[in-house]
Amino acid sequence: MFLGYIHYFRALAILFIVAGHSIDAFTWQDTDIERLLRILISNGSVLFVFIAGYLFQHLSTKFDAKKYYKSKLKNVITPYFIISIPAIVIFVSVMERETVWPEFYDNSILEQIVLFYLTGKHLAPLWFIPMIAIFYVIAPVLVKADRNKLIYYCLPLFIVLSCYVARGLPHQSFVHFFSVYLLGMYCSKFKHAINPVISKNWVILLGLSLILLLSYLEFFYMNGTMTYLNYLQKVTMSVFFLGLFIKYNERLDSKFIGGIAETSFGVFFIHSYVLTSGKLLYSKFAGQAASGNLLIYVLVSLLTLLVCAQMIFFVKRLLGSKSKLLVGS
Repeated sequence: MFLGYIHYFRALAILFIVAGHSIDAFTWQDTDIERLLRILISNGSVLFVFIAGYLFQHLSTKFDAKKYYKSKLKNVITPYFIISIPAIVIFVSVMERETVWPEFYDNSILEQIVLFYLTGKHLAPLWFIPMIAIFYVIAPVLVKADRNKLIYYCLPLFIVLSCYVARGLPHQSFVHFFSVYLLGMYCSKFKHAINPVISKNWVILLGLSLILLLSYLEFFYMNGTMTYLNYLQKVTMSVFFLGLFIKYNERLDSKFIGGIAETSFGVFFIHSYVLTSGKLLYSKFAGQAASGNLLIYVLVSLLTLLVCAQMIFFVKRLLGSKSKLLVGS
């Protein structure tokens, strides 16, 4: 059941996530570079959701609801609750979180804790867990829809819907990301027909051209960087990278990339802590936030990824199979 090309794709997806959040570790004097980075690198969650949909369909032939929910509770929900504790303690008792809505702190402490867990707003990447949990809830429905196949005819309509419904609270993000999750399922369902096509050179070049075109249009003609063009760009990027990894799968027999992929979910959980700690330490000793440039940005992104991966490996060696309860890997 193992898919090497998806395993390596996971390593790239977590690099996008870490690099996307690393942009906020700096103050940028050159706003054009910052904007370009946000257009090309941010919103890597689309890749993550695409892979999630792909793997869900790939494993759905042996779907057992009881085992599925037990696995998600152990490997996703439990580490989410544990890893959230430091951030929630800080934003409930020490300082206020800027990203919550204005009336948030009018609630009692218990209500604040519950709301943080329900929305994931206590830590930058953790909004993803309450959103993906909705996919877990409807998993039996998705399995039936996959076997019926009719839902795939609606995929273009769901992509259009995603362009109109932006990310937000978990239910809004679920609607926004549903199309790319379904696209992942579709690419897995028909992999034997799709894989030979999307791994052809001309299709890969076409995908790259479309990614660059959408990036160009967003940079010059759109306000902001999380527009519908960016979503379409990342959807295209998902299929582009899938084709690329299929094409070069046998040449990517790398323990290093495999190790990053193996720790990817754990890195997802902890990288925001590492980035924020580094940012605060630098500001304390330098007296100001770090000024961003491409070289230091690339170094910080890669260093953060490597440090987090090593931390996850350490936890895995220390706790063995129980490490999944703490960091999901």
